Amino acid sequence: MSDRIWHIDRGGPSRRVLIVGGDDVHKRIDLMKALSDRFRFAGAGSDLRRADDFVQAGFPFIYYPMDRGTNPLSDARSYWFLRRVIRRLQPDLVHAFATKPAVWGRLAAAGAGVPVVIGTLPGLGSLYSRNDLVTRIVRTVYQPLQRRACHASDLTIFQNEGDLRQFAEAGVVPAGRTAVISGSGVRTDRLDPAKLNKQAAQAVRREVGARDGDVVVTMMSRIIRSKGVMEFARAAQLLRESHPSARFVLVGPDDQSSLDRLSPRDLDEVRESVQWLGERSDVRAIYGATDVFVLPSLYREGVPRVLLEAASMGLPLVTTRSPGCEAVVDEGRNGVLIHAGDVEDLARAVGSLVAQPVLRKRFAQESRKIAVRHFDLTVVVDATAQHYERLLAAAGRPRGADVRRGGQGNLNTPGQTHTGDLKSTGTTGPTQSG
Repeated sequence: MSDRIWHIDRGGPSRRVLIVGGDDVHKRIDLMKALSDRFRFAGAGSDLRRADDFVQAGFPFIYYPMDRGTNPLSDARSYWFLRRVIRRLQPDLVHAFATKPAVWGRLAAAGAGVPVVIGTLPGLGSLYSRNDLVTRIVRTVYQPLQRRACHASDLTIFQNEGDLRQFAEAGVVPAGRTAVISGSGVRTDRLDPAKLNKQAAQAVRREVGARDGDVVVTMMSRIIRSKGVMEFARAAQLLRESHPSARFVLVGPDDQSSLDRLSPRDLDEVRESVQWLGERSDVRAIYGATDVFVLPSLYREGVPRVLLEAASMGLPLVTTRSPGCEAVVDEGRNGVLIHAGDVEDLARAVGSLVAQPVLRKRFAQESRKIAVRHFDLTVVVDATAQHYERLLAAAGRPRGADVRRGGQGNLNTPGQTHTGDLKSTGTTGPTQSG
């Protein structure tokens, strides 16, 4: 059964890697493509709408149920579903990303006897940035589960030293089984201001009412409290009269499933203060239409992808003095760091950049240099590959090397979508080279 999923053919990589994520698992496709000459990949995610992304890239996709809530029955279902899938797939290595997938994916992989289990925690999230009663209760349940997952793993990867230190001091991660890889990496060759579709960018500027000489200030994130959405809206209110040329734009989906969701009254305030475009797919055009990029996050970020993307697109940055966020900003060189939760500090920083086009241009040039030098996908790919090779070598002969290679060779079409019972949904697509 597992052969059908992995698309065994003559001469291809034999080592099987299953990438497990949540509704954003498609963000790992570039990593999978870059390593596809050395490993045979499949992806597992909780949003069936993302299947087409894997299909187009030529990778099998397996759907499993998982939600962002705190229902223990739902979590148990995710665990057993993943464990069954992983046992049937028989991967040599499971690499799970994000908060809940990194718990249940790793525990399921360990329970299924996978030789190598890795987890990446791209930030500690709102569970460690908020301290209200509900969050504290959830954290008391979550942290022991994360401890079990980390101790059941061969490696836990963090995106900044602060997160690693906090988990190590709390005994969540075992000594000697941790690493830091700064961010998820970005395709700086793709997110390149020199390759910008200027017509698409101009269309976005017209959409938000920006005229010649206006300054578009953009924030892009999930619409939850700890991302600093309310601070962004209130800074826009403060700057409305003193900086009439500024156009404040918010991009991202309203996440009402989150414990950190905004109230209806807060959402009304956001709509009155900024232009909220909702969730968009034309993110390159939005970056191209932007003059200043802002992420006033209160969240325990890893290294925020949106900051990496904005830097790659050559934008001046304003973000908070927090682990992960400050990794992308060299203050005074490519952006400004502010105190988290300080609306007046945010307004001062944004207002200063709105008023100084020469400074914006200098910061923009430096952002691009920093992204290319430190956060290009190749940096992450090389570090990840070294960990895969080392741990697989320590684990011994990969299962994929024992697969019988006779008969037709290609036992399944690459880029196929499966549900947890491993029956094809009939969704197929072309293979693209990685």
